[in-house]
Amino acid sequence: MRYLTLSLLFFLTLSCTSNKKQTVKDFSSPSGDNASLPRLFTDNTGTVFMSWVETKNDTSSLFYASLINGEWSEPEMIRESDSWFVNWADYPSIIAQDGKAMAAHWLKKVEGGTYAYNVEVASALNNWENTTTPHKDNTPTEHGFVSLVPASDSTFMSIWLDGRNTGSESSHDDHGSGSGISSAMTLRSAMLDADLNLLNESEIDNSVCDCCGTSVTRTKNGFIAAYRNRTENEIRDIYVSRFLNGEWSDPVPVHNDNWEIAACPVNGPSVVANNETVAVAWYTGANETAKVKIALSTDEGKSFGEAITIDNGNPLGRVDIEFLEDNTLLVSWMERNMEDRSKADFMAKKLSLAGKTLKEFTLSEMASSRRSGFPQLSGYNGSIIAAWTDLSEVENSRIKTVILE
Repeated sequence: MRYLTLSLLFFLTLSCTSNKKQTVKDFSSPSGDNASLPRLFTDNTGTVFMSWVETKNDTSSLFYASLINGEWSEPEMIRESDSWFVNWADYPSIIAQDGKAMAAHWLKKVEGGTYAYNVEVASALNNWENTTTPHKDNTPTEHGFVSLVPASDSTFMSIWLDGRNTGSESSHDDHGSGSGISSAMTLRSAMLDADLNLLNESEIDNSVCDCCGTSVTRTKNGFIAAYRNRTENEIRDIYVSRFLNGEWSDPVPVHNDNWEIAACPVNGPSVVANNETVAVAWYTGANETAKVKIALSTDEGKSFGEAITIDNGNPLGRVDIEFLEDNTLLVSWMERNMEDRSKADFMAKKLSLAGKTLKEFTLSEMASSRRSGFPQLSGYNGSIIAAWTDLSEVENSRIKTVILE
């Protein structure tokens, strides 16, 4: 039986800037063996959903479970296949509404090349049997790095990186280096309903970084998408676009880091909103210096304040950000262990809306390799739940989860 209840196994006492004791509570995750790529999502009722992938031979299986009253539900398999494209940075997700799973996505290989695959979205209605592809270009190119968010009880917004203009030039091997803006990856969106009817599809930006993750969230009056842009001069900074009154606004930079890099760093941003307050966290390597930064907006993302650097000097990026109930922020990232570069610390800082560090936590030590993926944060019961891929067992990856109090 894979039903796993909340069990407080041990406490890690952590130092913080206020010199108070803080605890990270470790508890069993619902995943099985050879599990990786967790995605967390907290819905409008406060119910936490987690999806993950389990692999056996050449078959990938997408599972999910929900966390209610301190207990994980029995894991449910959404779908399994031997024809998916599953990547350490580009992997499935789940969203939910009203305490119930709503939609999930994965990437399905298509004929035409190693890096030809489509986005497939499934609805929880009819037991995940119904699927659709939100893009209708039918090109054998890359489509991925999807972000989903509910728009209502029966509709949801999706955004993704779209390779319809790239032909066969772009791949995960070259990360878009030297392919030219005319054939660049684009950022597109679509609204879908619970029956997977495509309500609209539109282009947000016609030139974006080839393989950095995207992020989208609801604001008071619409949505805001954050992603890594790409200019003609190969400046790849973080941009946002706002969806208001049925249209996406012209993309604008969150901050001009002026990071010139003729390749994709595989390090996307994270955006969250609380009514009209919007916060974006991101990684940059501008001026040959790695940094993790945040910037805040008080006008629903129309403009942002000065960028604030929050890392401890050796960040790998892989950021996430969440609002806490006391109207503060928790930002997470991976910080490289300089004594053993195969390891990294999963770090988090609690910040005021003025950008002041209130507390700092080490959530866990983890592998610095790509296989460890992107650690996750999500709201839970007034605090935060975190999840990541643990590689401490050489032959068996597992999902680890903790609650930060």
